[in-house]
Amino acid sequence: MKWLSTTFWSRQRNFFMVLLGLLFLAVVLALDLAFPYMSDLPLTLYWMREGLIVATFLLYGVTLYGRRYIEEKNILYKLRTVFFALIGLYAVVLVPRMLFSRSSSFSLHNLFAFYPALETIFLRMLISVFFTLFMINILILLRTLVFYKSRRKTHRLFHASLVLLGGLVVYGHLSRTVVQVEWTFQGRTPFEWILLGFLLLFLVILSFRSSWVTYLNRRQKYLAFWGGLAVLPAIILVFRSNVLDEISRFSLTVGAFDSFVFYFITIYLAFTEINLLLHLPTASIFDKKMNEIASLQNLSRMISTVLEYNRVIEKVTELARDVLRADGTWLEMVENGSEVRVVSSNGLSQKELARLPVKFEKSITSWVLENRRSLLINEISRDSRSSYLRKWKKNIGSLLSVPLVSQNRVLGVLHAIKHEEFGFDQDDQDMLQAFADQATVAIENARLVEESLEKERLEQELRVAHDTQLKLLPKQMPSLPDVEIEALCVTANEVGGDYFDFVELGSHSLGIVIADVSGKGISAAFYMAELKGIVNSFARIYTSPKELLIRINETLYENVDRQTFVSMVYALLDTSRRKLYFCRAGHEPVFYYSARHDRLELLQPQGIGLALDSGNVFNRLLEERNVKWRGGDFFLFYTDGLIEARNQSGEEFGFQRLYELVWKYRDRSARELKEVVKEEVLKFIGHARPHDDFSLILVRAT
Repeated sequence: MKWLSTTFWSRQRNFFMVLLGLLFLAVVLALDLAFPYMSDLPLTLYWMREGLIVATFLLYGVTLYGRRYIEEKNILYKLRTVFFALIGLYAVVLVPRMLFSRSSSFSLHNLFAFYPALETIFLRMLISVFFTLFMINILILLRTLVFYKSRRKTHRLFHASLVLLGGLVVYGHLSRTVVQVEWTFQGRTPFEWILLGFLLLFLVILSFRSSWVTYLNRRQKYLAFWGGLAVLPAIILVFRSNVLDEISRFSLTVGAFDSFVFYFITIYLAFTEINLLLHLPTASIFDKKMNEIASLQNLSRMISTVLEYNRVIEKVTELARDVLRADGTWLEMVENGSEVRVVSSNGLSQKELARLPVKFEKSITSWVLENRRSLLINEISRDSRSSYLRKWKKNIGSLLSVPLVSQNRVLGVLHAIKHEEFGFDQDDQDMLQAFADQATVAIENARLVEESLEKERLEQELRVAHDTQLKLLPKQMPSLPDVEIEALCVTANEVGGDYFDFVELGSHSLGIVIADVSGKGISAAFYMAELKGIVNSFARIYTSPKELLIRINETLYENVDRQTFVSMVYALLDTSRRKLYFCRAGHEPVFYYSARHDRLELLQPQGIGLALDSGNVFNRLLEERNVKWRGGDFFLFYTDGLIEARNQSGEEFGFQRLYELVWKYRDRSARELKEVVKEEVLKFIGHARPHDDFSLILVRAT
């Protein structure tokens, strides 16, 4: 709403100023009709008339200048506007004369037959008004061109010129002797000599301020040069006509202003044409530099926007070819320490890439990698280092190769070729090296992003595995008469394959499973899930622990890869007979505490891990044991993560510490002993990062 109200007010103000200007001109026209000869005009009315004319054009100038739309436009827009404004001056001189010419078939001369003086007055006012309006536009445009990338001195000089012009006009009005507006020194007073001399000097100095020429490209420079030559006839026509004399008779102030702008245009155009002519031979060089800067900007933009590695290396060769205007580019990256591979190219066919001798021992790439600096060869046929490239591509004339260096490490080499000899120079070499430095940043960023995404993917995989592992563990402990059962599983940051479970086989029988799947991550969690399903299915079929493990081994061996195995203890707890039957398939030994003898011993029957053998060795080595237990006895099952837990110094918790800990707290309940073991192990680890899970099951007879 604020913008809308501001726009509405701006339009209202402009409309008011236009009406006010037209009113002023109407008063001036009435005065001219009342006093056809200026000499008859009283002094008071003379100053009032001159003031109204100046006020009219000031209103227009202030309105136009206040909008500042010209300053927001680019150089080409301003040049086009100046060109058409100069053509407009030509039309202002030509069209009114045609309309009022007595020889013209569409002449307006007969309309003023009743009052011949009106024709002269109206024609003079018409030319003066429109000519001056164009001149105001041109002066504002010239001002923006002169001020382009200029210092404060230029601003002061421009304003000083306007002050001198004002002094000349005021002196002319006061003396009432200055009636000519041509800037000649003949017949001038010393004071006029000084004013006019300094004014011309300032205009010449201001005409040197055409730095905008430097920033035009080759095509734009040519268009500006020929456009300047094209408007010269219009300027010559205006100069040779008496339009300035006619305007000065209408108003000395307006005539002086138009003369000032006219001479400013002429001098500025002359110096600009010379400047353009001097810049034309080097215009292609400027275009090249601008192209290089644009490519660097594109590469810098790509660093922050394009994060895909393959896309980055494609853009590197594409932009490098564009920067150098090369016939072909390719990028070779160092992989696996020493292997070099072409990862991207531009301007080369697939057939050429397939025949590119990358692994040549004395190649250009090897030279750049060894010396860690760029190489410029402008005569391929005469340089022994690049002779092999002529066999690969016969039309190569010159080659430029630069290294991509990051943290004192060469990541790769960027090559550019041209068909003609001496196609590159030192500037190209420096430019491509700067480009390669930027490209290195982009490539490193892309690699870091890929590594970050891979890390994020692995973390997500670990979270899935962790959740899967927790879901596989029993939610509550089984309840059997005369037995207290406790278990825990402490997960690490990297999920392992620890698994324990209980299989209810009746009111007096319970299957106890504790296992450790080799490996980590989602694969370990997957095999855990598979193992759980197999155990739950087979445990109700095969009551013997040995027979059960034999069947599990057969199933796993057929369904897991050869690099995966499972260590496991399966125990059958029979409360009616107060016996524990169990087998150990490559797992940690079982702690057994006999309260009657006050002895803590290790039970470790023979057996190898599941899925390591098809059955011949596994079945032969697997041994089943049974233990008769009494009140106060307990069994401790655990995984290797418990004794392999490490502190910050890398020291393991160890079997001995576990043995001493269990012996020390042998009289505690299953729950208390479980908590003690957990606290002591975590206390030992401290702030170290856990590298594996650890699990335990405690079965204590009451």
